[in-house]
Amino acid sequence: MTQWYAVAAAVLAVLSLTAAARYRAVTVTLRRRLAEQQRELDGLRTVLDAELARRGAETAAVQQEQELTAATQRAFLSVARRILVMAHDQQAGLDEMERTHDDPALLDGLLKADHAAAQQARLAQTLAVLCGARAGRHWPEPVALEDVVRGAQSRILPFQRVVVRSRLETAVVAAAAEALIHAVAELLDNATRYSPPSTQVFVTLIPVHNGAVIEIDDAGVGMPEQAVEKAATALAGGSGLEVSRLGEVPQLGLAAVGRLAEQYGFRVTLSSAPSPYGGVRVVVLLPNALLTEPLPTSAGGQPADGAVPATAARRT
Repeated sequence: MTQWYAVAAAVLAVLSLTAAARYRAVTVTLRRRLAEQQRELDGLRTVLDAELARRGAETAAVQQEQELTAATQRAFLSVARRILVMAHDQQAGLDEMERTHDDPALLDGLLKADHAAAQQARLAQTLAVLCGARAGRHWPEPVALEDVVRGAQSRILPFQRVVVRSRLETAVVAAAAEALIHAVAELLDNATRYSPPSTQVFVTLIPVHNGAVIEIDDAGVGMPEQAVEKAATALAGGSGLEVSRLGEVPQLGLAAVGRLAEQYGFRVTLSSAPSPYGGVRVVVLLPNALLTEPLPTSAGGQPADGAVPATAARRT
């Protein structure tokens, strides 16, 4: 029996030693794995801290840029409104002089000065639109579509080059009239600016099943595909005034047209195919929601309620 006890004790001792060795081995392995996981966790924490710092810096930079852009837009809007006021005052003074003088040479000079003031007002209004403002003037009544085009024509310097065809008996709702006048004026200015001064720009009014169309055709040299794509992007709307992207010779007109089209619900497209006159064709689609019946006219051809015709729109 004593031998059996001795053997059992030896076996137990061996088992205890084996268990202790295994425990130590498992403990060492677990500690090593824990240390490795801790190092991995520290590495991930370092990467996470760096990423959070980077994103925080980016967010701060974006926020600073947005604040700078907003401050710039407010400054441009303030300048634009001051220019508008000065242009309106200048036009009012010119109007008074036109009424009190009948010398043909003097009147011709006054009209030229009047048109120059209208260009200042249009440029200021374009800046205001790109800064987030809506069209400046509010017409009290619907404006005949032809008068909209005539009003736009009166806001460009070479207005004599514009030929309006196809009289259309429809009107633009009062809320959208000023926006459309300004947009068409910018398109006419662009068409006359980039076509030979000896050529004409043709404007055609066409009824369509879902509204009306204003087609503007010039006789310029056309536009390369890249320029057409750039112009189409501007006309799609959504672009605001960003000083860093203005360039040395800012092109603001098409961007303002795109903003107005987006705000008021009409669509402007530029065709890459040459117009019938060899230049560029721009199409303005007015949905039925922006159109209404024209105002009744009196025997003298003026609106019966005395509304101001759109040809006086250059005063805005």
